[in-house]
Amino acid sequence: MKTDAIATKAPTRVACLALPQLIGAGNLEAATGCFARNACLLTPDATAIHDREHIRPVLAQLIARRIQIEVEHSNVLIAGDVAFARERWLINALGAGGSRYEHSCSPDLVLKRIEGSWKLSIAALGGWGDAS
Repeated sequence: MKTDAIATKAPTRVACLALPQLIGAGNLEAATGCFARNACLLTPDATAIHDREHIRPVLAQLIARRIQIEVEHSNVLIAGDVAFARERWLINALGAGGSRYEHSCSPDLVLKRIEGSWKLSIAALGGWGDAS
């Protein structure tokens, strides 16, 4: 999705779409900037990465693998300065030996309005697993 097409959508939707778009574009600085300074990224294997400075190398790995993310579905619920988004992503990635593969996931995202901008506070890329 083009940036100008995204800009016409609600601010929370823009914030949700920005991360996958920027990873696909290889823009590490801007992708890292999608996160609040004290954000938490929960990887699909349930590793919690805290703080934007520690999230940056994970994003760099995704960019190095030439990840392309298509947002197939997104629901956003807003309560004041906090928003919860549940999405469905189709991920196309470069695997070992240069082969490509597709994978789908359903990330859960918590955004917070900070100084007028929506930033990711929590990004659970594999979704939030069941509590059992």
